[in-house]
Amino acid sequence: MPTFSLDDGFHDAFRTMPGKRMTPPEVDRPLLAYETALDTCLSSVDRCVPEETVDIAKSLGRVLRQDVTSDIAVPPFDKSAMDGYAVKQDDVKSASEKKPVVLKVVDEIPAGTVSDVVLKSGEAARIMTGAPLPVGADAVIRLEKTESAQAGKVHVCGKVDENNYVIYKGQDLLPGTRVASAGTIVDPALMGIMANCGVCDVKVSCPPSVGIISTGSELVPPGTCLQGGQIYDVNSYLLYGLCAMAGCDVSILGRVVDKSCDLLSLLNSHSDVDLLLLSGGMSVGDYDIVHETLNRAGVEEIFWRVRIKPGKPLFFGRRGSALVFGLPGNPVSSATNFYLFVLPVIDKLLGKSSWGLETGYAVLGNSMLFRPGRRKFLRAKLRRDGASHVAWILKEQRSGVLSPMVDADILVEVPEDARMVKDGDVVKVYYL
Repeated sequence: MPTFSLDDGFHDAFRTMPGKRMTPPEVDRPLLAYETALDTCLSSVDRCVPEETVDIAKSLGRVLRQDVTSDIAVPPFDKSAMDGYAVKQDDVKSASEKKPVVLKVVDEIPAGTVSDVVLKSGEAARIMTGAPLPVGADAVIRLEKTESAQAGKVHVCGKVDENNYVIYKGQDLLPGTRVASAGTIVDPALMGIMANCGVCDVKVSCPPSVGIISTGSELVPPGTCLQGGQIYDVNSYLLYGLCAMAGCDVSILGRVVDKSCDLLSLLNSHSDVDLLLLSGGMSVGDYDIVHETLNRAGVEEIFWRVRIKPGKPLFFGRRGSALVFGLPGNPVSSATNFYLFVLPVIDKLLGKSSWGLETGYAVLGNSMLFRPGRRKFLRAKLRRDGASHVAWILKEQRSGVLSPMVDADILVEVPEDARMVKDGDVVKVYYL
């Protein structure tokens, strides 16, 4: 990210008047609709982060930048699904406990070996799970349906089961089958499938670099003895965790008091991130200096303030190739803005096939009254009730009270004009 700068006169003014904003806020500016703000954020992402090639053992949680295709049949041969005997089905179709069929055992085939025997009628081969079927065999009788006879013989005491315990060549995957598309997040199952296809390395997205700055003269690091009026810095660690879980390379750049000169100094010393997240100082109070400072420092403002609750004072801008988010200081507002706006941007930077939280619908289990005018995103708990999913809105919804976020596993969306949602209403939910 290019260096932030101010003209000397402005910089000197901030040194002589620390703390307060220089210009009145534009409180009469219309608030941006949620969908418009989100679309604006996403349309501002005009690139993906670079890619790198990694061993599949290091691909867990990474985003594929290539389609992954199997070059081989999986399995590469017809193989036994059970320990037992490889046989010809016609030889044992009349077998039963009362009238077992006696077959000559002509070979023993452990996994990892290939028999050179061609099985003839009246013959069987002892076979282990995963071993290739010998030529001439078309079924496996599991061991539990056999009894040993005299040397070199086996009694088959039942018919071949319906699935015949053979996994055929290519039954899992045929050559040329696409097993994953670009944009897919690698999970343990996909790691196993890639290994099964013989894939040893893949192209994935590099983690986007994110810098976090918390602002506020009241903030001190955890572990510090609190003095009068001080609180611990929550957002640095909250946002760090959210960004790390989203697949980013995250740095806490520092925390600054409500002085623009200090904020500018910190910004100027960190110029090479993909995303810059600032929290606090984004509203319209006398000491909310971040918005004004970013504008005067050369950050191109794309929008400020969105018609949602919580999280109205969201700032979004650009400086060079870096995207800049100014988030509210209240932790719940900051987290909500992250889920609704920052996460989709990160997902698009990573080249994911879908962006942002997964959504769905649920039936409400309780009711709540509202003041209309802004889209609400309420912390809630999802529970299963028979065949339905029931969303229970948590009682505590104040943006400065963080502890209910631990219990919340969804956000419930409430339309701008709604004055009430009732028990039994179907609502849109965002899965956290």
